[in-house]
Amino acid sequence: MSPDQHFAGIDLLGTQAFPAQQRYITAELATSVGLTTQDPAERITAAGRFHDDKEDAARTLAEGWGEPGHIGLQTIRVRTATEEIPEPWARLSLTMGDVYLWELTAYGRWAVLGVADLDPDDEIQLLLVVTDVDPP
Repeated sequence: MSPDQHFAGIDLLGTQAFPAQQRYITAELATSVGLTTQDPAERITAAGRFHDDKEDAARTLAEGWGEPGHIGLQTIRVRTATEEIPEPWARLSLTMGDVYLWELTAYGRWAVLGVADLDPDDEIQLLLVVTDVDPP
């Protein structure tokens, strides 16, 4: 599938209704298969490929949304121990080290692109999250 085909519906996330009792939508752009039981070296190699895919996706999204911000989520992760961090930010900080971030001002939302690879017991995922919750 070409990147244009893969991201053809991404703009729809800006206007799509959120699921009940959530203030965000998560689109799984890619998910690994079987990496939770693989050799750690294979997981590291695969994570590198997912991060390369994130860079490619960010370039594609930047064509329509402009240049993204880039933020680390480590401080948010640390803050979850002592503060109530709203979702999806608390969950993202536990699964991703850093993300690209676009403010979709026309929709009053944020788009967040990152690789969930911090938990070795989970598959690696390239995720795009759209939320109306401001970054903490």
